[in-house]
Amino acid sequence: LPKKLQPYLEQKQFETFRPFFHALRFAQDNKILQEVINKITVNETYFYRENFQFEALIEEVLPKLDAQKAPNDVIRILCAPSSSGEEPYSIALSLLDENTLLSKRDIELVALDIDSGVIEKAYNGVYNKRSIQFIPEHLLKKYFRFGHGEFHINDTIKQAVNFQVANVMDRYQMKKLGKFDIIFSRNMLIYFDDESRREVGVTFYDLLKPKGYVFLGHSDKMSRISSLFQTIKLQKSLVYQKI
Repeated sequence: LPKKLQPYLEQKQFETFRPFFHALRFAQDNKILQEVINKITVNETYFYRENFQFEALIEEVLPKLDAQKAPNDVIRILCAPSSSGEEPYSIALSLLDENTLLSKRDIELVALDIDSGVIEKAYNGVYNKRSIQFIPEHLLKKYFRFGHGEFHINDTIKQAVNFQVANVMDRYQMKKLGKFDIIFSRNMLIYFDDESRREVGVTFYDLLKPKGYVFLGHSDKMSRISSLFQTIKLQKSLVYQKI
């Protein structure tokens, strides 16, 4: 039993693992399962983490997509997982800072996580000093308000991201999200076994539009996961494109 769960079992007054497992297995709703998921998931992130990937997105990938698409087409970006919102908000801030693309084309940002607790935090948009330390000063001043020792993101930015609780391993749930041009999935697959990584690779392939792009974390290599993508070097980033 993970150590993270021990305080939870004591709080819920489960004296042994057996009644806990029974409650988890036969519960009439998924409340206990969601609480357990929230306890054991890893949510370590901050704004502009591995910023070179956001630079590649803004300077290379999005201009290519813009040139290829019809004027009224929406560019759709998925962040999976979103954790507490720093990654999708970093994309939104980068787009606003560049500004040219947003002035002529709609871009939809969808962000999901299996942990309902971090999705709630993302909705609220309140962050500590560590989370915001790498945000450019002009963006911090323009889009954040400081109060009670924390940084509150502007409502305009919050409304720019569609946050959802979802599980990347649930193919039906993922299919309902529709098709995307770009998927950010950084520092998640390192926690999966090989079979689960391959399954997620197929899911991402199915979710992408033709020639769509995947951004992975620096510890993840798509060549170890799936042969369905070609590797492209953009600036300091490795990006994976649907074949």
